[in-house]
Amino acid sequence: MSENEDIIPNIRFNPTTGLIRIEGRSAMRDVQDFYLPFIEQIKNTTVPTFIVEIKLEHFDTGTMKCLYQMMLELKEKQAMGAMVMVRWFSEEGDEDHKELGEDLESRSGLKFNYVNK
Repeated sequence: MSENEDIIPNIRFNPTTGLIRIEGRSAMRDVQDFYLPFIEQIKNTTVPTFIVEIKLEHFDTGTMKCLYQMMLELKEKQAMGAMVMVRWFSEEGDEDHKELGEDLESRSGLKFNYVNK
């Protein structure tokens, strides 16, 4: 794989149920171009519950910024009455990965549930 090759995660969002899954690896040159339409779709969705499952094995700082933007949008949904549940998946014993989730949780103000894979 080339250094300049984009690594694109699998994102699934069901606007009817509010289930969001982000899996795989995420490292792209134009990370905002990839995530912003997805964040906009969340913004325009009205459901009583959002369940977010983040199963990223690896991601770059640009992805972290986009995840933060997504969490802020979900925090806004929560302020408007929606229930938001975030599940952060990490390999058992991978404290660095869990700490990234804890940082995102702290900065966004949302409550995360941590799950070992």
